[in-house]
Amino acid sequence: MIRRHGPRLAVLVIAAAFTALAGLVGQAGMAALDRTEGWRARLAGEMTAAIRPSDPAGAAAETVRATEVLAGTEGVAEVRALERSRVAELLAPWTAGARGPDLATLPRLIAVELDARNPARRQDLAEALNAAGIDAVVDDHQGWQRTAADFRHSAAVGLLAALMLCASGLAAIGALAADQDFTLRRAALRTRVQLGDTPLACLLSGVGPAARDLAAGALVGGLGAAGLGVLSGLITSGISTADLIALTWRLVALVASASLIAIVCALAIAARRIQELDP
Repeated sequence: MIRRHGPRLAVLVIAAAFTALAGLVGQAGMAALDRTEGWRARLAGEMTAAIRPSDPAGAAAETVRATEVLAGTEGVAEVRALERSRVAELLAPWTAGARGPDLATLPRLIAVELDARNPARRQDLAEALNAAGIDAVVDDHQGWQRTAADFRHSAAVGLLAALMLCASGLAAIGALAADQDFTLRRAALRTRVQLGDTPLACLLSGVGPAARDLAAGALVGGLGAAGLGVLSGLITSGISTADLIALTWRLVALVASASLIAIVCALAIAARRIQELDP
């Protein structure tokens, strides 16, 4: 029994494994792309003003004044001054972990959230601070945005490569399953050809069992990937109805794509093998 159904079971298991792998890779890749895009969007919607007070004793007052100037600039939605301890943490890589009196020499950082409908430009903020006599440098996060865009591009390329690898595996198992079934049923198919059956009828008959095994494997793998996705969502931050609907559509697309890739390759191999039979 095991020897008889072992090859078909192997086809099902391998197809399920490649489908599940594609689903997990896709979920992880899409999550990485979404988070990177969110990071880039946040960076694009904010700027940072570094206030360099001439007198450390009056740094707090100058920071308050800079905050008021920025808040009154057109295109600014919200302004908040960062705590000195937070500034020290952010600048620690460049200040070698300055502590105590050294903190007084650190610039004061002000986070500026821009108006989404009419965002202010970096020049606008810099000119407003300069007009108020405040020594400051405004960073529009262009460098960080480029880093986020580069990371997103790299993640997309890696995701595409991984999915192509899974697709190649599904294609290979589809071709192997068709070749295996043809070898087992070669005599019966030759007889059908000699009796006058059309090549299409022989093709469908020859690839039918393999197609069922491949489709079943794709369904099992897709359900496994979806189950792990739901479990991960419940453990991390919960899962909403919208998330479940999106996951269902992704499951349908995954199973359909995996089945299509494997079955098309199985049909191609079966068609070539049937052409080799003597009429």
